[in-house]
Amino acid sequence: MLTKRQTAEIKSNLGADATGFPLVFQALGDSGRFNIFRLLMEHHDICVTDVANVFDITVSAASQQLRVLERLGLVIKMRMGQMVCYEINRENPIAKQLVRLLKSRT
Repeated sequence: MLTKRQTAEIKSNLGADATGFPLVFQALGDSGRFNIFRLLMEHHDICVTDVANVFDITVSAASQQLRVLERLGLVIKMRMGQMVCYEINRENPIAKQLVRLLKSRT
Protein backbone atom coordinates (compact mmCIF):
# COMPACT_ATOMS: atom_id res chain seq x y z
CA MET A 1 0.00 0.00 0.00
CA LEU A 2 1.22 3.49 -0.84
CA THR A 3 2.05 5.98 1.85
CA LYS A 4 0.49 9.43 1.84
CA ARG A 5 3.81 10.86 0.67
CA GLN A 6 4.03 8.39 -2.23
CA THR A 7 0.43 9.14 -3.19
CA ALA A 8 1.08 12.88 -3.18
CA GLU A 9 4.23 12.41 -5.27
CA ILE A 10 2.38 10.30 -7.82
CA LYS A 11 -0.42 12.87 -8.05
CA SER A 12 2.03 15.70 -8.65
CA ASN A 13 3.90 13.73 -11.33
CA LEU A 14 0.75 12.69 -13.20
CA GLY A 15 -0.18 16.18 -14.25
CA ALA A 16 3.32 17.37 -15.05
CA ASP A 17 4.17 15.57 -18.28
CA ALA A 18 0.89 14.09 -19.39
CA THR A 19 -1.12 17.24 -20.05
CA GLY A 20 -0.87 17.06 -23.85
CA PHE A 21 -1.08 13.31 -24.33
CA PRO A 22 -4.86 12.84 -24.14
CA LEU A 23 -5.41 15.48 -26.82
CA VAL A 24 -2.68 14.01 -29.02
CA PHE A 25 -4.08 10.51 -28.72
CA GLN A 26 -7.57 11.80 -29.41
CA ALA A 27 -6.36 13.58 -32.54
CA LEU A 28 -4.35 10.62 -33.80
CA GLY A 29 -7.24 8.30 -32.97
CA ASP A 30 -8.80 9.58 -36.18
CA SER A 31 -7.45 7.35 -38.96
CA GLY A 32 -7.27 10.25 -41.42
CA ARG A 33 -5.09 12.38 -39.17
CA PHE A 34 -3.00 9.37 -38.19
CA ASN A 35 -2.34 8.57 -41.85
CA ILE A 36 -1.49 12.20 -42.58
CA PHE A 37 0.98 12.17 -39.68
CA ARG A 38 2.56 8.99 -41.07
CA LEU A 39 2.77 10.55 -44.55
CA LEU A 40 4.56 13.57 -43.09
CA MET A 41 6.99 11.26 -41.31
CA GLU A 42 8.10 9.80 -44.63
CA HIS A 43 7.90 12.90 -46.83
CA HIS A 44 9.03 16.33 -45.70
CA ASP A 45 7.41 19.57 -46.85
CA ILE A 46 4.13 18.09 -48.06
CA CYS A 47 1.65 20.66 -49.33
CA VAL A 48 -2.04 20.61 -48.50
CA THR A 49 -2.95 19.84 -52.11
CA ASP A 50 -0.59 16.86 -52.07
CA VAL A 51 -2.24 15.50 -48.92
CA ALA A 52 -5.64 15.96 -50.55
CA ASN A 53 -4.51 14.11 -53.68
CA VAL A 54 -2.88 11.23 -51.78
CA PHE A 55 -5.97 10.57 -49.66
CA ASP A 56 -8.60 11.50 -52.28
CA ILE A 57 -10.14 14.20 -50.11
CA THR A 58 -10.85 17.86 -50.73
CA VAL A 59 -8.19 20.48 -50.10
CA SER A 60 -10.48 21.96 -47.45
CA ALA A 61 -10.74 18.62 -45.62
CA ALA A 62 -6.96 18.11 -45.76
CA SER A 63 -6.40 21.62 -44.47
CA GLN A 64 -8.80 21.06 -41.60
CA GLN A 65 -7.08 17.83 -40.53
CA LEU A 66 -3.64 19.44 -40.76
CA ARG A 67 -4.84 22.39 -38.71
CA VAL A 68 -5.77 20.04 -35.85
CA LEU A 69 -2.27 18.53 -35.91
CA GLU A 70 -0.76 22.01 -36.04
CA ARG A 71 -2.73 23.24 -33.02
CA LEU A 72 -1.33 20.35 -31.02
CA GLY A 73 2.18 21.25 -32.10
CA LEU A 74 2.76 17.97 -33.92
CA VAL A 75 3.33 19.64 -37.28
CA ILE A 76 4.46 23.06 -38.41
CA LYS A 77 3.12 25.10 -41.30
CA MET A 78 5.28 26.81 -43.88
CA ARG A 79 4.15 29.17 -46.61
CA MET A 80 5.82 28.73 -49.97
CA GLY A 81 4.33 31.45 -52.11
CA GLN A 82 0.66 30.61 -52.41
CA MET A 83 1.17 27.03 -51.26
CA VAL A 84 0.90 25.95 -47.64
CA CYS A 85 3.09 22.99 -46.70
CA TYR A 86 3.56 21.06 -43.48
CA GLU A 87 6.22 18.97 -41.81
CA ILE A 88 6.62 17.13 -38.51
CA ASN A 89 7.58 19.47 -35.68
CA ARG A 90 10.90 17.91 -34.67
CA GLU A 91 11.14 20.36 -31.74
CA ASN A 92 8.02 18.95 -30.08
CA PRO A 93 9.02 16.16 -27.66
CA ILE A 94 5.71 14.32 -28.13
CA ALA A 95 6.06 14.42 -31.92
CA LYS A 96 9.64 13.15 -31.65
CA GLN A 97 8.55 10.25 -29.45
CA LEU A 98 5.68 9.38 -31.78
CA VAL A 99 8.01 9.35 -34.78
CA ARG A 100 10.46 7.12 -32.91
CA LEU A 101 7.66 4.77 -31.83
CA LEU A 102 6.06 4.52 -35.26
CA LYS A 103 9.39 3.99 -37.03
CA SER A 104 10.26 1.17 -34.65
CA ARG A 105 6.98 -0.58 -35.57
CA THR A 106 7.58 -0.59 -39.34
